Amino acid sequence: MCCRNSNQAKPLRPPVNALGIWGFFVSLFGLVFTLGAISPIGLILSLFAMFHPRRGFAVAGMLIGIVGTALIAAIVGAAAIAADTYHHYAHEVPQIEQTLAKLDDAIIVIETDRHEKGELPEGVDGNKLVLPITDAWQQSLRYEPADSGEDYAVRSAGPDQKFDTADDLRMAPTAH
Repeated sequence: MCCRNSNQAKPLRPPVNALGIWGFFVSLFGLVFTLGAISPIGLILSLFAMFHPRRGFAVAGMLIGIVGTALIAAIVGAAAIAADTYHHYAHEVPQIEQTLAKLDDAIIVIETDRHEKGELPEGVDGNKLVLPITDAWQQSLRYEPADSGEDYAVRSAGPDQKFDTADDLRMAPTAH
């Protein structure tokens, strides 16, 4: 008679990877219903579940969590770019335009002085002429005569309010 030996041990299956299942469902729910907002939580759960022997749900949760996290990162990034663009055009561009008009006013003052005196003012005298004119950031303009004595420019320190940086606004007369 051939019987089954009841003393023979059955191979043990590792227990279910509950953390992997949770990670999978949180990642999937986050991607489908929250546009990825909670997918990073599912991604983290799935990453921890990768240390368990049964990794199927953990791998799937990790991949879905990565997609959901990338989606939320793209949404947040697009919103940040849109906010920065709005700020630039709503605030910075009008200030730049206002400052360019003030630079033009300063050139008119310098040219009027040149016409009256027959020559360009020296550096200090030219700066005294443009000192009362302020840019959009309430900073005085700077007169910059060229070494030749024939040309000059007028400069605003720009938004950072520091001269000789990349955001300075500079204007030179077009014709004498």
